[in-house]
Amino acid sequence: MKWRPTKREALIGGLAIAVTIALCVAAVYYRDFLLKIDQFGYLGCFIINIFAGSIIIVPVPGLLVTFTLGGVLNPAIVGAVAGLGEAIGSVFVYLTGFAGRGAVRNINNALYTRFTNMFQRHGSKIVFFMAAIFNPVYYFFGIFVGMIRFGLTKFFLLTLAGRIIKNMAVAYLGYFGLRAVLQWLGIAI
Repeated sequence: MKWRPTKREALIGGLAIAVTIALCVAAVYYRDFLLKIDQFGYLGCFIINIFAGSIIIVPVPGLLVTFTLGGVLNPAIVGAVAGLGEAIGSVFVYLTGFAGRGAVRNINNALYTRFTNMFQRHGSKIVFFMAAIFNPVYYFFGIFVGMIRFGLTKFFLLTLAGRIIKNMAVAYLGYFGLRAVLQWLGIAI
């Protein structure tokens, strides 16, 4: 049986893919601006991390901005703002996967059932853990979580909590590491 998305799935998936493509194009077109946006402080950190959380094709220096701003601004606020930005960006990734549920289920029904059952038992812990670590495959993980229809609100809140923890760690590394280097070089902050 050939899989066909419902109108709702096609609309949500199409919009999510369109937003992701638009963010990729914007990241390439405004690359110079994005590299300077950290000068806008917390707002710049937030915007950069929305891009970093939602696209994988074009590298956006979210962690570098978070690390640097953590060294010169309040690291707790930088970590929270960066985590919120990444969590918002990951919603677009989730919605991209939302429309592809049937395609994966039809490819390998046993594997799909196994992962779905695992997520029913341990999904919250898995999403939180994957969001809280430095994870280069989180983009694909977010698509998969959308495909298995893990709750969007739950996904967002768990991703937010995990990303805030990860980004606070990066910001505090910047705070202690960057400050020590700058003080050693004799540059006052």
